[in-house]
Amino acid sequence: MTLTTHTARKRPSEPFWLIDESLLPFDADHARRYASLMRIAGTSLAMGVIRNLLRCSEASRRTKRQSGELDAGQFSPTQVEGLRAALYFLRRYGDGLLEAERER
Repeated sequence: MTLTTHTARKRPSEPFWLIDESLLPFDADHARRYASLMRIAGTSLAMGVIRNLLRCSEASRRTKRQSGELDAGQFSPTQVEGLRAALYFLRRYGDGLLEAERER
């Protein structure tokens, strides 16, 4: 027997955020470092997701060539370039975060 729960978030319109402020250290310096590291982790996560989306789209495009069928997982050239641009700017942002963390 399978148990299914139909629960929803209290505020579904609230954006996802990696930093749970209730778990931040009480020391201000440690809290600042923790928040900085979570921003770096979130940026890395977003970059990984975009890379995987691009890989899946490329695999879908190759499969389409072989089978001749259209696939919903394939991005348009404009979407691919937009994702590459997002990846580029996320990488620059992440590099800036890492550099700032190293200077501390």
